[in-house]
Formats: sequence, C-alpha cells, structure tokens
Amino acid sequence: MTARTGMPMPDGIMTVYFITCHHSVAFVRDQFRFLYHPDHFYLYHVDAKAPEALHETVRRLARAFPNVEFLPSRHYAWAGYSQVRTTLDAIAWALTFASSWSHFVTLSEQHCPLRAPAEMAAELSSETSYLAAMPFAAMDPGGQADLVHRSSMDFRELPGVGSFGIDAIPPDPGFLARLHHGSNWYILSRQACVYLCEIVPSTPDVARFRQSVHADEDMIPTLLVQADGQAGLLDLRETTFVAWPHIIGNDSMTFRENDFFAASQDGSLFIRKRPPILPDPVAATLEQFAAFTEADLTAAIGEAPAAAPPIPDREGTSLARRVAGAVVRRGVGVRADLLNLRYRRRDPLFSLVFQTDGMPRDVEVRVLSQNLSDFRVLLLSTAPPAIDFVPLQVHGRMAHMLRVRSDDLFGYREILVPEDPAHGFWTRASDSNVIGLVRRIEFYIGVAESLVTGKAPRVARGTFAIAAREVAAFWRSARWTGRRLLRQRSRA
Repeated sequence: MTARTGMPMPDGIMTVYFITCHHSVAFVRDQFRFLYHPDHFYLYHVDAKAPEALHETVRRLARAFPNVEFLPSRHYAWAGYSQVRTTLDAIAWALTFASSWSHFVTLSEQHCPLRAPAEMAAELSSETSYLAAMPFAAMDPGGQADLVHRSSMDFRELPGVGSFGIDAIPPDPGFLARLHHGSNWYILSRQACVYLCEIVPSTPDVARFRQSVHADEDMIPTLLVQADGQAGLLDLRETTFVAWPHIIGNDSMTFRENDFFAASQDGSLFIRKRPPILPDPVAATLEQFAAFTEADLTAAIGEAPAAAPPIPDREGTSLARRVAGAVVRRGVGVRADLLNLRYRRRDPLFSLVFQTDGMPRDVEVRVLSQNLSDFRVLLLSTAPPAIDFVPLQVHGRMAHMLRVRSDDLFGYREILVPEDPAHGFWTRASDSNVIGLVRRIEFYIGVAESLVTGKAPRVARGTFAIAAREVAAFWRSARWTGRRLLRQRSRA
C-alpha cells in the first residue's frame, strides 16, 4: 500500500494523536485514513466495554502500521476521572516511548479533520498549547452553577458507569477562583505535557479534581493557566468545533454540511460529532485529505470485522437473576425488574430495580455494574428528570442530580443514604459470594420504606442482631420457595 502523503511535514514537527474509541468501527477506519501521515504517531485507547470488533480493528492498525500503538483498555466513564487518568497515561506513554514530537492532540472517534494533516501541523507553533480556558468569574450564572455542582460533592466513580456523589463538600472560594473551564479536546505542546507529568502528583487542586465530575474539561486548563510560563505558551482558543444544540438547532449533536464548511472557514482544525453518513460534499473533501483509500486500508488490515448482535452477557444475566432471586426470596413483597435483560442492555451491563408496596411510588432501589465486580446500590427518585444543580429535599432527605450518561439515569436525583458507611458501593470477592450485595440491597429497601413510615431504618448491630436477621431472612426464603413449589405442583 502506498500512502498519498500530500504536503511534506514541516521540519521538526510531529504530532501525537491520542484517540479515544468506544463504538464505531467505520468511524475509526475513516478517521485513520483522513488523519494518517507517516511522520505522525497514533495512540489509541478503546473503552473496555466497546464492541470486540472495535478492539480488533485497533489491534489490526497497530500490527500493520509502525506508528500506531494502543493503551491497555480500561472502563472509561463519561464525566469520570477515568478520562483524565487515561489521558495522563497516554501523555506519559508518548513522552517515554514515542520519538521526538512537538504536540499532543486529544480526539475521539467522532472527530473529523478540517484540514490535511500536514496543513494542520504547519499551523501549530512550537512550545504553544491550544485550549479553551474560561475563568470561573467570567462565566454566566448558569455556567457557574454547573461548575459549583461539579465540585459540590465527593464523587466516586463506578467503573464503566459513571460517578456518584457520596457526601456534600462545602464550596471552596479559593478553588473556584482558580478554576478555568475548557473542554477535553485540546492540543498540548511537549513542554506542557512534561510539566503536567511533573506537577500532577503533588498539586493540591488535583485531589479536589479527583473528587469531582467532568474533571476532563477543567483540570488540565486550570493547571496550565496557573503554570506561570513553565508549561510554555498558551493560545486560549478552541480548536474543535462542537455541534452543540444551540448552534445546530436540534439535540442530535451531529454536525451538518454547512457546519463543516463554516467551521473550516472560522479556523477550527476539527469538528465533532460526525453523522453516521457523511454528506457527499463533506465526504469528498475528507477523501482529499486521505492518505489512502478504503480499499487500500482493507488491503492492509482486512475487511471491517462483522459486528456481533447485541445479546445479553451470559455472566451478567446469570448474576442478575441470582441477585434478584435472593433479594425477592428473603424479602416480603419485593419485586425485581431485570432491566439489562428486558431491554437487552449492555451499558450498563448489570441493571436491577427493586420496589415494594411499602415504598413511595416515585422511588426505587437501583443496582448497577459494568464490570460485574464493582456494584453501586442507590435510592433513585423517579420524578421527571430536570437539569437543576440545586440539591432538593425528596421525602425529607437530601437528593442531588445525577451526572451519569445513561438514558434512565441522566438528570434524575439520587436520595442520599448517610446511614450506609459504604455509600452504596460494594465489590464482589474472588469467591463470587453475593450475600453482601443482597444485604445492602435489603437495607436500601428498608430505607425506601422508611420514607413512608417516617421511622428510622433498622440497622442490625452486634453479632446476635446480625445472626437473628440472617435466620429470619432464611425462613422467609424457605417459605417463599415452599409456596412456589406448591403452586407449581397444583398447576401440574
């Protein structure tokens, strides 16, 4: 395969493209053709929960091209600190293993370039980083409320799902005064990357960012603005055009033909998110940038792997039924809904809902997991979702808006359960025993029912109380099983 490299690269310029992928094989293949140049380096991270066809596509690229590498996959969560951690890992990898380079560019599979690779490289000044960074004080009241909420709680990440607030944190005026809001799409100079690797382990603000949501949009801009020149020069402008709803007039978040050409005229270097089918004029323009054709890429790495049908994960299915069955048997009038089975859902992979007649109708107990090892139990208010960052009282308890990107979670409110020292988090032991998770679910059902009775939920303390609780649960389970067997016999 002979690449059509187009313009020669400027002397001393080489770019590391760090590309995060989670869904589309077609997007990754197209983008690689549009961006490829032998003097650039391409570093990929594929979300652990991405389709196997996508993992295989990136593995093939790395085998076929010496300037392609991929990081070990981890569960990557929207708004989670895992995004920052993965980017910092990529920077460290590039500084350690890639040859001399001048700039580090963060992209997703949904980015399209607006210029040819060599033309973009020619626009980048040595030792200059390009990123948006708006001071907190300069933001409008709505934007400030958003940023305050991001650091208003101690957020803990559930791998592959998202971050959940476990306790309120008082506002820190000093931290907010230093805060700069940008995005996770930026171009960093090598000097800025070296600076970040040196200061991240010891900078006090980083600890606060680890507890926040959307640190991917705020941490690196904040740290670089405070660098006092040690990170090189900063050009505070956005280089990626994003098809926000207020720009394109709809909620699709995908760019249109006129957005592509307008962004190119305005000096942007990239645009996102791309539509599944590119408009013909856009596709023709991007093919002019391409180093090789789709047929050439197929000759190098093979046809796109066939996408597997979205079927429920067997292990997750078995585990969900096991947990749901145990909770139903041990309770009184407990109903379980296995959402990941009913909707053939894989994101999150494990999703259970529990309700009883003793709970408020607008409340449910939800259990989530993506890796089938780490779980989160939460008390969820099912009132219609709304983007409102102010904490509210729901049934007499504090509830805050969830920032988890899942259709049935985003914008809803979680009712805090301070009585639980684990804050709803539970990790499965190597012996696969789930009784600890079952007990935590039972406790949250008790808390939900206490919202109606007004009585404090019962907490078993001491060896005798815990043993008594387990004996009572055992007999409830035995009676439930016996009644079920009798019903089956009578029907036979």
